[in-house]
Amino acid sequence: MKLNTKRFFLFFCLVSVSIGAQDGTKLIAWKPIPEASGYQIQIKEKSGKIVIDKKIDTAYHSIEELPSGVYLVRTAPLNLFKKPAVWSAWKDLEVIISEPPKVVIEEEKPIILPKSESKSEKTISNVTIEGEHFLEATKVDLTKKEDSLPILSKEVKSPERIDLKVDTTEAKSGPYDLTVTNPYQKPKVVTNFVQVEEPKHNTTDSKQESQTVAIQNTTTKETALSKKTKVTIPKGKSFRDYTYEEMLAFLETDVAVNCKNTKVPALTLSECHKTYVILNFSSEDNHSVFEFYKLISENESDRVSAYHYFSTNCAPRFRPAFERMELQSKNRSNLDPDERQSLLQELTKFRNCSR
Repeated sequence: MKLNTKRFFLFFCLVSVSIGAQDGTKLIAWKPIPEASGYQIQIKEKSGKIVIDKKIDTAYHSIEELPSGVYLVRTAPLNLFKKPAVWSAWKDLEVIISEPPKVVIEEEKPIILPKSESKSEKTISNVTIEGEHFLEATKVDLTKKEDSLPILSKEVKSPERIDLKVDTTEAKSGPYDLTVTNPYQKPKVVTNFVQVEEPKHNTTDSKQESQTVAIQNTTTKETALSKKTKVTIPKGKSFRDYTYEEMLAFLETDVAVNCKNTKVPALTLSECHKTYVILNFSSEDNHSVFEFYKLISENESDRVSAYHYFSTNCAPRFRPAFERMELQSKNRSNLDPDERQSLLQELTKFRNCSR
């Protein structure tokens, strides 16, 4: 019998290598060649060492004995004399152990994802999924009925954690289910994992003589909403008694006009130089205002440092910091796990502080 090698090349080049791990079985398979009297398969490590070299009767072969890793594979149909007719090109082969994914949920409430009033400004939110058996090949979807949230990026940090960036700019409001799928495994579905909410409008009226400013409410570390809420800055009131919104309003106005190379509050500045500034911590208020500035920073290290400061210097309580940390706690699913743990520890101390 003479093999039609042209036909072989046509069939093999259209075949994609597949690996299964369901019920403990790992196989590599290719499209059968009708005239073949069997096949020879060779698998080698990246170093060139051959780890499998066998003649078989089927168009698939178990790779159960192979540990996880990256290999190269090639196959050849056998002629009537059980000799390789023609070898395929070496192809990359990655052996992975695919197990059913698990998702760990800290609380029953969904993760709140905001959306902007204006579709011209993108609203991007960070979502962290924690669980077990996550792979680079793990597929993640956030859906409700026929709608789905655009996932701009997916980063598998470890087998226990996946980080997502989700675009909610044009998303419909309401709950979305999370579906996590590993190759050859049943998908894991978590209902109401996230919830997209419309922006809320809040106004604060005050009879006190005050200055009105507009503060911008940020939705995530990457984007800010165009919505602005009017908040009044009270006069004759201690900083520690400000609300969270009032302190944000104060920082909007407390700009160091003559020190343009920094955004540090003017109240906390002593000297301003081209490449550095000298801070003024002559009073506890000054220091606390600076730590609050760090608390709302986009820098994780600054925030963690501020958590510790306010939990340690909690008597008397600095109200705007306490309200900010409580708010962070409610939305902690979007934080890095290490920061989340630090926030919960320091907030517990803050709450239980004897005043």
